[in-house]
This record gives sequence, C-alpha cells and structure tokens, in this order.
Amino acid sequence: MRKSASIPKPSDTVADREREIERIEQGSAWDGDEGEVVELEVKKPLDKVIPVRLSADKWEELRREARQLGIGPTTLARMWIMERLRQRGKAAG
Repeated sequence: MRKSASIPKPSDTVADREREIERIEQGSAWDGDEGEVVELEVKKPLDKVIPVRLSADKWEELRREARQLGIGPTTLARMWIMERLRQRGKAAG
C-alpha cells in the first residue's frame, strides 16, 4: 500500500507547506517511495436496481433497525431479500 504524502506539521514554515502542496499537485509527492505492493479484489457492481415503495413509518422502522446493526437501510433491505431468496431456494431444492 502506498504511503500518503506527509502532512505539514504546525512548526513547518509557510514556504515548507507551499513546497509540499506543489509536490502533491505535481504528482511527485510519492516519488522514491517504493511502498508495499498489494493486490485488490474489486467486486463486480450489482447490475440491477429495484425501487421499493414503503410508507414513512416502515421506512423509519427500517432505518432504526439498520442503524442498530451499524448498516444502511438499503443494505439491510438487500440482506433481507437475499435471505428470503436463499430460504425459498433451500425449500424448493
């Protein structure tokens, strides 16, 4: 993983900060930094989007439950749909 450019310390002079900004803008802030090479796995984006109509009350209920789980409401809805489809698949097969 590449290291980020150094962030100027409060004790740096204005000229030092300007030089660092210039290095970043020119793309040379990482020159000479071999860093660690890492492989990234890029997930294929989901290719279908479905609109789902909910009453305001049900939307708030979904948002509250998702917040308790630390996820977004659309993520929770997608998880529930996938769970239901898996259950139906097991029952059918």
